[in-house]
Amino acid sequence: MTSRRTPPHFITLVILTGFSPMSLNMFLPALTEIANDLSTSYSTASLAISGYLAVTAFLQLVVGPVSDRFGRRPVIICALFVFVFASAGCALAENIETFLFFRVLQSGVVAGYTLSLAIVRDTRPEREAVSLIGYIGMTMAIAPMLGPMFGGIVASQFGWRAIFLVYATISFGL
Repeated sequence: MTSRRTPPHFITLVILTGFSPMSLNMFLPALTEIANDLSTSYSTASLAISGYLAVTAFLQLVVGPVSDRFGRRPVIICALFVFVFASAGCALAENIETFLFFRVLQSGVVAGYTLSLAIVRDTRPEREAVSLIGYIGMTMAIAPMLGPMFGGIVASQFGWRAIFLVYATISFGL
């Protein structure tokens, strides 16, 4: 049995870290399809990018102090729950307003990146933490390159809504 004080596996932290840029970039190849399906302009659909980034910037400032107060694990679990809910909402959206609302909620997954760094720093000796933070940084560099490729494959095979179902499924599994 795992204790509540046991730090998460490093691979979990890497996946949490990669989820933030993946959730930003993976749906980009389907943006035109989303706009067409939801009967809106491409420029309106692209608000899904700027809205996500704006809330992400704000949340990065808030997540640290909130996790200091309530703990890292509860904040990450809450962020993943919101992300699963928001991903399902995006997949089921029937209009652009609903889609954009849930898309902005998805930005809560940034807690995974922000807190992964803090968890490594909190649970590992300094020399080991520096090395692990390097791997986490590498994930932040690779994920934006892989996201659109995976998203394009999923969207071309199963439609744009499947991208958001993939988000929900993977984050629910974490």
